[in-house]
Amino acid sequence: MHALLQEPAPGDDDIRVTFARAARLALAGLLAPPALLGLASAAGYPLRAAADAAFWIGALAGFGGAGWFAGRRLRTGPTRERALAGAFLVAGLLVAPAFRGLQGLTGHEPLLAVAAATLPAFAVAFALAGPLAARALGIPGVRMRGILVCAAGGLLGGAFALLPFCWAWLRLDPPGESYVVMTLAIVGFLGCLIAPFHIVGLALDRARDERGLARA
Repeated sequence: MHALLQEPAPGDDDIRVTFARAARLALAGLLAPPALLGLASAAGYPLRAAADAAFWIGALAGFGGAGWFAGRRLRTGPTRERALAGAFLVAGLLVAPAFRGLQGLTGHEPLLAVAAATLPAFAVAFALAGPLAARALGIPGVRMRGILVCAAGGLLGGAFALLPFCWAWLRLDPPGESYVVMTLAIVGFLGCLIAPFHIVGLALDRARDERGLARA
């Protein structure tokens, strides 16, 4: 919360770091709706009918908010803030259903089918988010290499998201398995967005530096 409220520091214009920080809002957007619905259910007010709407509202608000936050930290101005929000909304439209599809899997599903439903969605989402964010920031056309780097970041995020499922698919039962499962769930959840946001930011930092653009 402090990072959201404080004014950007002078020279705080590193896109990579800013995007990695912004990913926390997208993560919050994915986590908050099921958490709130779970609390409501525990309090005796089950809201199952609202689950779909709550998930999409939270996810899109989180991704859009991440773009807005990145624009604010980079001091781009209101127009570019909205454009960045739109760039990450596009990513959210692809990532959110892939992420949700992983919830509730048992590990008995075919690994290739699950990976095919997850990895391409993440890769395409961030391959699109990269050039859209570059345009929003006024960075001239990102080259194919940069787009491929963004796509690779998305693949890495998808791989993180698959960690809990892959563990369940292996059907291992070592001592302390519950701690392993919890660790993989946390690492997978955080990494699935922080890693690709970070890599997209890195690609845009490099594109900006290659073109000798002054940092805003």
